[in-house]
Amino acid sequence: MFDLLSPVAVYLADSVLSVIYTRSFLKEKYEKRGMPVIWAGVYFLIQILVFTIGADRFPVGIAARSILNICILLFMQSFFFQKEIQKQFFITFSFVAGTETVKYLFVTFDIVVSGWGNQILDHLLAENILNTVERTENVITVYNAVMTVLCVLFYILLLSGFLFFISRKYVKKDYPLQTYENVFLLLPCIAALCISVIIRLIISSLNNGMGIVIYETVPPIRFWLPVVGALMLSDIIASIILFQKQVQYHEETGKRALLENQVRQMQKEITEIQDIYSDMRGLRHDMRSHLANISLLVKGTVDSVEEELESYIGKMEETVSRLDFTYQTDNPITDIIIHQKGQEAEKKQIPFEVDFAYPCKLPIDVYDIAVILNNALENAIEACGRGEGEKQIRLRSFVRGCLFFIEVENDFAGNIVMEKESGLPVSSKGNGKRHGIGISNIQRCARKYMGDIDIAISETDGRKKFSLTIMMNGIAASETVSVN
Repeated sequence: MFDLLSPVAVYLADSVLSVIYTRSFLKEKYEKRGMPVIWAGVYFLIQILVFTIGADRFPVGIAARSILNICILLFMQSFFFQKEIQKQFFITFSFVAGTETVKYLFVTFDIVVSGWGNQILDHLLAENILNTVERTENVITVYNAVMTVLCVLFYILLLSGFLFFISRKYVKKDYPLQTYENVFLLLPCIAALCISVIIRLIISSLNNGMGIVIYETVPPIRFWLPVVGALMLSDIIASIILFQKQVQYHEETGKRALLENQVRQMQKEITEIQDIYSDMRGLRHDMRSHLANISLLVKGTVDSVEEELESYIGKMEETVSRLDFTYQTDNPITDIIIHQKGQEAEKKQIPFEVDFAYPCKLPIDVYDIAVILNNALENAIEACGRGEGEKQIRLRSFVRGCLFFIEVENDFAGNIVMEKESGLPVSSKGNGKRHGIGISNIQRCARKYMGDIDIAISETDGRKKFSLTIMMNGIAASETVSVN
């Protein structure tokens, strides 16, 4: 039934789908709009030359076709895309496994539909509807064309659906694959390739050797072959989902460990600073009392000496006033953090505006607020520090019933890329495996209190603003804290 139209359509579909699938994983070497067209054209021509024209002179077996296809795709990936060997092997094997498995399902579909079509033709002949040779030839021509289009459409829909599902489920595309992880992903693809080749060999040998269809000798095959094919494709997808879950689990474990370590370290430091803070408050009170007494004692001294003493005492008072925290938030821990971040911003000449008050009436752990403030303000200072021109950081908080809100707004330069899976910004820092941990820890603290974060990016008069809003629910605080 299949003439040259069917292979050409399949090769064209493979060419287009292969570049779409590969681009979803790898970065292009040449960022040109015409690159996908060039890839599709080159791959299409190679398939025609190797598997159609070349196969007439040098016949190629089913297994050899798969191996050749793998080599061709690996070569083209190395030429068109940046080098990522582990990922390139997975992309190639999964694509070829999908095409080979779908092709034998495609053959199954072809045989079944052809059987139905032959029954229709036999009925037309029996009813004497096809009563002339010319009419019969015309009907058969139309029938072959329709069947060919249906089979090719079936192939395209099934293969594109399989590849789209893999691309969608393989979320952590930037994750650098280790060798053992790649082997885990490749084994189901290799197994699917081997099984599909064996089944196609069986079908081919029966068709050519005996002139009958396998479905006629073993009718249950009509059901079991599509089931086996679907299971093979599902096995590849399942391995990818399992792998992604493992990656996410390890990342979450790492982030949780970092957060717990950060909280423990912060608790230790804040405990020490609280003691210093208490001592400083007493010292300020005592020093001011001593300075007041000294001022009274020098009132009756000689004018020149009095002026010198007053100047000296004024400098002492100025020094003592530096011990006062600029921002009073009703909690020493948040006082210290905001004071420290304010000094960092001042050193980088970044205006720092604060309207923050600790929610004393809500049972929210101060250490969670400390983690939020520390991470949010550190990110804001880093973002502002990289920019030029006018910049500012604003911190404010407010309470609405049982809800506590923290807002941090800052200027930034460049572009912010949002991760598809988490919806959080990707860090511009070099370490890709630990990107976005600061924002992730903020979100984790918010969700601990049945809250969440909201990120808004805006631009006004050429100034780009990054706004982070954190909401925490005070009612659920005691329950969530006890659980954690």
